[in-house]
Amino acid sequence: MSLTLAALLLAAAVSILVLFGRREARVAAAVRHSILDPSLKVLDTPKVEIDTCGFPKMEGKFRGRSFRVALIPDTLTFRRLPQLWLDVTLKRKLPVNGSVAILVRQSGADYFSLTDHFNERLAPPENFPYVCLIKGDGPGARHLLDRIAPYVATLLRDPHFKEIAVTPRGIRIMRQLAEGKRGDHLILRQVVFEGARLEPEGLEDVIAAVLEIEDLLLNVKLVSAA
Repeated sequence: MSLTLAALLLAAAVSILVLFGRREARVAAAVRHSILDPSLKVLDTPKVEIDTCGFPKMEGKFRGRSFRVALIPDTLTFRRLPQLWLDVTLKRKLPVNGSVAILVRQSGADYFSLTDHFNERLAPPENFPYVCLIKGDGPGARHLLDRIAPYVATLLRDPHFKEIAVTPRGIRIMRQLAEGKRGDHLILRQVVFEGARLEPEGLEDVIAAVLEIEDLLLNVKLVSAA
């Protein structure tokens, strides 16, 4: 076989691989973009966008309240597989004079956690998971934690919950939606969340938990240290 023919065959093989790779990338992008599709009707007049990581996010109303639903890929993992977190946030002013964030199973690389933004370390209330990080800010942080603790303790019995946070600007719950494939991660170092879909019931369950926490906070005029 001449060098010219060998070079042509190599160029053809490379071209095929490039085309195949581009096709696979388009398919993977389309799958990512559709993760929220089953739950679009949960929110009224949802507005959907694609973020810089290629994952969809949406905003809309639920019973007149403003919600943001986002997906956060967590690939900074060393001892476990990549995670895809569901971030459900109620956007509203709350009558609280403090903030609190409860993070479970912290890895040290939880870049998305609000605990990094708060300075005060709080002791876990009774019945909370042994391994959790709770941090707050403001004079009412401790009282705020105690106010929501009994209900949050029941939520944290579900190992899929990752973080629950309350600030004067709203309430956020993060829950696992999917886990990366072991083969793709360990061998190819790729992040593939095969079959990841947000079903309506799953989103409604997290929204219900957010609204339950909201109700706990609104049952009193002011959550404070007093």
